[in-house]
Amino acid sequence: MNIRQESSVDGTVGSPTLEALYHDLDMFINELNLSSDQRRSSDQVNQNGGYEDETQGYSPVLENYTRFSTTECIEQPKKPTIIEEKPHQTTPPVSPSFLRVNNKEDYIFTTRTSSLNRTISSSSGRSLNNRIPPSPKIIFSNPTSPLAFEMPNVLEDEDAFPNYALLSFISSNFITAVRSLNERRRIFCTAEYPLSFNGEEAIDLLRSFLPDSLATPIYLKIARALMKTHPPLIAPIPYSEKSVRKNKLYNSTNEIYTLLTTDQEIQGVYTPLTRCYSISCLPGQPECYSPLCPNRLLQQPDNIQQKLMAPSVGSSVSHDTSISRAWSASVSKEILMSLPKNEISRQEAIHELIYTEEDYVRDLRLLDELYVKELLNAQCIEESRRQEFCDKVFNNYKDILNIHKELCDDLKDHQAYCQSISAIGSVNQVGDIFLRHVNRFQDAYLRYGPQVVLAEYEAKREAETNMLFQNFIREKEKRAESRRLPFRHFIILPVTRLQRYSLLLDAVLKKTPEDNPDKVHIATCIDIIKGVATKVDEATIETKNTLRIYEINQRIRFKPGEPHELDLLKPGRKLIKEGVLTRKSHLVVETIELRVFLFDHLLLMTKEKKAPNKADDVEYVVSKRPIPMELLHIQEATEGFSIGLRTMNSTATSTYASSSLLSPTNGSFANASSSSPFGSNSHPILIQHLGRHGADYMLYAESAASRVEWKEKVVEAKAMLEMSNMDKRVFEIRSLSDTTFGGSSASSLHNHGKVTCTVPFTSSTNIRMIAVGTQQGIWMGIEGDTNTIKLVLSISDVTQIAVLEDHHILLILADKTLYAYALDPLVPKDSRRTTVDKPHQKVAQHITFFHAGVCNGRTIVVAMKKRGVDSNFKVLEPVCGDLRDPNNSKKFFAKSGLFSKMPSWFKSYMEFYIGTESYSLHFLKARLVVVCARGFEIINLEALSMNRNLPDPSHPDFAFVQQKGQELRPLGMFRCKENYLLCYDAFVFMVNTHGSFVREAPLIEWEGVPQAVAFYYPYVIGFDPRFIEIRHVETGELVQVLAGIHMRCLQFINNAIAPVIHGCMAHPFKPDFQYVFQLVGTFEPPL
Repeated sequence: MNIRQESSVDGTVGSPTLEALYHDLDMFINELNLSSDQRRSSDQVNQNGGYEDETQGYSPVLENYTRFSTTECIEQPKKPTIIEEKPHQTTPPVSPSFLRVNNKEDYIFTTRTSSLNRTISSSSGRSLNNRIPPSPKIIFSNPTSPLAFEMPNVLEDEDAFPNYALLSFISSNFITAVRSLNERRRIFCTAEYPLSFNGEEAIDLLRSFLPDSLATPIYLKIARALMKTHPPLIAPIPYSEKSVRKNKLYNSTNEIYTLLTTDQEIQGVYTPLTRCYSISCLPGQPECYSPLCPNRLLQQPDNIQQKLMAPSVGSSVSHDTSISRAWSASVSKEILMSLPKNEISRQEAIHELIYTEEDYVRDLRLLDELYVKELLNAQCIEESRRQEFCDKVFNNYKDILNIHKELCDDLKDHQAYCQSISAIGSVNQVGDIFLRHVNRFQDAYLRYGPQVVLAEYEAKREAETNMLFQNFIREKEKRAESRRLPFRHFIILPVTRLQRYSLLLDAVLKKTPEDNPDKVHIATCIDIIKGVATKVDEATIETKNTLRIYEINQRIRFKPGEPHELDLLKPGRKLIKEGVLTRKSHLVVETIELRVFLFDHLLLMTKEKKAPNKADDVEYVVSKRPIPMELLHIQEATEGFSIGLRTMNSTATSTYASSSLLSPTNGSFANASSSSPFGSNSHPILIQHLGRHGADYMLYAESAASRVEWKEKVVEAKAMLEMSNMDKRVFEIRSLSDTTFGGSSASSLHNHGKVTCTVPFTSSTNIRMIAVGTQQGIWMGIEGDTNTIKLVLSISDVTQIAVLEDHHILLILADKTLYAYALDPLVPKDSRRTTVDKPHQKVAQHITFFHAGVCNGRTIVVAMKKRGVDSNFKVLEPVCGDLRDPNNSKKFFAKSGLFSKMPSWFKSYMEFYIGTESYSLHFLKARLVVVCARGFEIINLEALSMNRNLPDPSHPDFAFVQQKGQELRPLGMFRCKENYLLCYDAFVFMVNTHGSFVREAPLIEWEGVPQAVAFYYPYVIGFDPRFIEIRHVETGELVQVLAGIHMRCLQFINNAIAPVIHGCMAHPFKPDFQYVFQLVGTFEPPL
């Protein structure tokens, strides 16, 4: 039926305008009912396209029209189809003002004019397309309007025309966007909150699926609305304190939020995004007559909204100081009025304990995410040392993080439980929770706390030398999550937190009632934490000492061409003392200040100078050669170490200085200290560097107390070194004579001349005895008992003695004459009886030295007589048998007449000579070794023509020996397993049985200048006048040093089981006496 006719029947008065409108509507309805034949004739317009009606809106213009159903289109391939309306759903027909036809080539829009003549052209379509945006994201407010949408080829595609006002649509798309975001990037809290994002990211995510023409404040309001839904979709994480307190979302990168997962679908309508009921209202068009038109939001200037919503300067920091964190601020006034004041204080203390624990865990997580993990993946530090650097700086922070994360979770869970069961929400107790975790503190904090000072040093040093690392730290410090806190804050945080626990818990304890279990639990926790803190402080003292060593090592400078290996960075190294000592120049004109460092392994003297690169820094230029602790000797301080006493000697130096015998430097320094040119206020310290590379240094302390302290610290350092190397105390000195033999300055009662030699033997009663030779005679006594030593033979200038054990003969070399005495008659048996008859014989004259022993199974005595440059040797063999046997003694002691002689005890076995100067003689199993200027002459007594000299001077392997020339002195040769040990006063090396150099064995260079050597496998012992030097022959290591004055070797007997080594030195505490000792091995001799 014609619409106009229907209107006429109703009696409606028509105007030209209304008539034209009716005509347009009739034409539009007719177009919708075109037959399929008519639609086929319109290929140009309708190809691959069709009209569609997706609107559910209502137009008041068509309120008198009846609804209709669209005619089903004829299905033909590649032909336009008219979209059917959904069954059981009636909508007003779409206005034909703008209809889009979907074409393969372009989009053509048809328009209607007031003349009712419709023309279809591509040009008109393009002009309209330029004027009307096709995207539904822009034209969204009224999808019922035909201007709002393009017409797709699908039926009722809801995704193409979403209803943005539905919260279900907004929430589902926002969740998808957040998940996609966290797959692409990680932030510091991603591990704990895998669906986290900051406020700025929330705005960007909403803009990605909502119309992008909205002002930023609109998106912010939408995001905030998602926090108020039921259930809420967005919630701030505990780190974002301002958002938590105000329960509001901020457009800031500093505030972090997370999605709250729930199975319940969020439903509702956000009214500002609803469609305008005016069908002709579109964004960008003139004002709508609706008073609450949603499209007006699109027309509001964005800069005004952003100005209103702009955050303040303080909003960049999550901690909002204007918001009270007190417990009383979170509860109502009525609750506060109902509680006692003491309970309010207790709840405040508990609340502070809990929220500060949250802060602590948050910062530990920031340290983990922001610094550690990013640094491990950063390129600012070389990959080869990146992990090691992180271990030094961050140590075991993860252990602490895990402990406190569990503690914090338990505290928060208990707090939530208390709030759920009580309207007041007060926490009943926390001590039991702490008690479950506090026992884990010690291991974690004792490992982390003391290392903090070293961690700061490592980071500071790296930043000074590595600009990339410096920039990395600065960039992290500027990050909002760091809250503008320096890197150091996160490093030292565990230490400061540990110290604060006792204060926080004590505040709770003071307000806790006596009947509350927390009274006991918290007290126990405080005691445990204080104990841990005390141990951390004690350990920190050691690490601060280590830090100072690192700083010294960094500032150490060497003179050109004089580098030294200080080994300051060895783990466990300690600085015992540092300070300023002065010394005088050689001309005694000026005072020079020295910065002296006493470490646990050496003493270092330096000159302090200003650093050229830093105005407030200094450098330490090494002034003197570093003194190893083993070779450091302080007069009146360390003398007792050689005899096992680790206390400082306080003996006056008067007698010390007056004895030229006991002072290797003839008392020059001692005299200087007693008559110092610097007046009575000077406080000298004589520091001695033992060895060929050492020297004596007279330094001055600022006070007597300072001098005593320096000496005490040196004694402490040497004692620490010995205690830490107990396995290196392989020899000890045992006294043979303490105060029997005085020195040259001793009284006549004790002045028996210089001790020159000793020999042990066994008496007829099987008592271990010792014979001592001096410049005035022979003394005998029980070994180790000073009081039993008696003078048994007055004979001048004794230089060497020996005992033939099988024959009980004592050989004495006195005044270059070799005597043989019957041993038993000399042994003092009773102080009241003395043996007048002392059988003896003169064996040889003009003898320089002799040696007695067993060679090739034969007991012999070899005496050397010097003739010019040659050394003549006479080999004697005893024929008297055992003189302890009465038959032998009767035969060889008796004289046949008044002027007759006793039968000779020895017979001449053979003689040989060496055409060079000889120094000593050693016995091998089947050979003799003559130590001479050429080296070591090997003598075969059975075939003298087969003698050979070691080492071979022509062999290139021994060129280092020849380079020393005449200044090199051989000392001894010993059998060492399958090789031979050749000892000189400069070095020791090995040769094999063929005389070839053993390359596998070390070349041992002596620290001192030994005058004699001894061998006690696996150690070779050198006797320097100022110390005994003990070396391991297989490694060359300096094992032990025994310091003393005027050290001498008196006797060395190379027994197969336990060699006998006797020595003498000035008494450590009684310098007027000579101290005779035996060097005894404390180790288990290897087989």
